[in-house]
Amino acid sequence: MKRSALQRKTPLRSRAPMARKPMQKARRKPQKTSTDTQWRSERYLAFVRSLPCCACGGPATDAHHCIGLHWGLSGMGTTAPDSFAMPACRECHQAIHASPEMQARQPGWLIDTINRGLDHFTDEPIVGALADALEFIAAKEDAHG
Repeated sequence: MKRSALQRKTPLRSRAPMARKPMQKARRKPQKTSTDTQWRSERYLAFVRSLPCCACGGPATDAHHCIGLHWGLSGMGTTAPDSFAMPACRECHQAIHASPEMQARQPGWLIDTINRGLDHFTDEPIVGALADALEFIAAKEDAHG
């Protein structure tokens, strides 16, 4: 049995293709300003990188910020203040991140690095931040054991 073509009740308005609306440009969200309130100093980090590696004594290429001590300095998406940085070569830096045993040695390395910084710098913002960091470490070490 043959079927007849369906009949429209209302005819099509036009045989031209549908007009397309131009795409709207994606609005860019304004970039967030940094909410990082930690102490930062590129000058101090350059000094830290000039020191020998805290773990092996070789030439340091990185300024490692302490991690894994549960002092509330760093965490997901945050970095410890620059006053809590120590010199590390690339291999030792990766090993510190991978090894809890090496992370446990960080307070001693930090104290050594901070004392070298206090001997080297005389200007207030850096000296004040380093003195605060040394005091903080001492309080945490006293509380720990």
